[in-house]
Amino acid sequence: MSADRQAQEEEALVLESIYDQDFKINEAAPDTYHFTLRLDEEASDNLRSPRLVVIDFHIPEAYPSSTMPVYEITSVYCGTQKIDASVREEIDTNFKTMFVPGEVVLFEWINWLKEYLDATYPEEEQQQQEVQQPEDMETTNDVDDSTTSKIDSSLDDECPEIKSGESLIDRKSVFVGHVATVNSVEQVQAVRRKLLQNKKIAKATHNILAYRIELDSGVIAQDHDEDGETAAGGRLLHLLQILDVTNVVVIVSRWYGGIHLHADRFKDINNSARQVLETYGYIDDTKGKKK
Repeated sequence: MSADRQAQEEEALVLESIYDQDFKINEAAPDTYHFTLRLDEEASDNLRSPRLVVIDFHIPEAYPSSTMPVYEITSVYCGTQKIDASVREEIDTNFKTMFVPGEVVLFEWINWLKEYLDATYPEEEQQQQEVQQPEDMETTNDVDDSTTSKIDSSLDDECPEIKSGESLIDRKSVFVGHVATVNSVEQVQAVRRKLLQNKKIAKATHNILAYRIELDSGVIAQDHDEDGETAAGGRLLHLLQILDVTNVVVIVSRWYGGIHLHADRFKDINNSARQVLETYGYIDDTKGKKK
C-alpha cells in the first residue's frame, strides 16, 4: 500500500469516528466522501430551515503528497440564505491556502468551514422555534387553500404557470408537490423564485427540486437540488427518469412535523411528486408514461 493510500484510509477512519452518519464513503466510488455539515447540530431536525451544507470530497490518487482533494458544495442554500458566488470564492481561496502537500487536510477544512459559515449565516430568531406544524397550517384544509391552488406567475415574465398538488400528511410532516412546464434552466430558476415568494413555501423545511429538459439537439439536460434533504433530490430525479417525463420541473415542499420519518420521507416525497404529475396530465396513470 502506498503512503498516500494509507494516509487516506487513516484520515477516513478518523472522520467516520468523529462525524458518524454525517460522513459517508460512497460504496460505488470509495474515493468519494459525502459530508453533511450541520451548523445547528442536533437541533436541526426541529427547525423550519436548518442551517446545513452538503459537500462531496473527491480524493485524488496523489493526495496528500502533491494534490489536494477536489470538493463540490452541492447545497444551494444554508438555512434560508443562498450560498452565493462570493461565499464560494472565499471558501475556495481558504481551502487552497490551508492545503500543505504531504499533510491531510479534510478535518482542518471542515473545522474552518463550520466557523466561517456560522459567522456568515448566523442563526435567525425564527430558527430557534420548534416546528410541530407549518405556521397557519393547523388543519389539512389550511394547507390545501394556501398551496394547492395555482401560483400567480404574472409578475415574472420568464416564469411558466405553476400548479400544486394535494397535501400529503405523514406523522405531522406535510408534503406538497408543485409542477411546471419548462424549456430552459432559466425557467427552472424562475419557477423556484416564484414559489419562494409564497411565505408558507419559503418556510418549508425543505424544497426539493428536480428537472429534465429535452434540448434541440435531443440531449436531456437534467439536475436536482436536495435543499438539505440528503439523497432526496437524486431520488426525485430518478423518478422523473423512470416516468420518462421531459420539459418539466417538480418541486416538493416538506414541512417537518417533529417526528422522524427515516426512509419513509423519500416515499412521501416521490408520492407527492407523482401525484402532481398525474393530476396535471404529465404522465398516464395506467402506463406510468408521459402522455
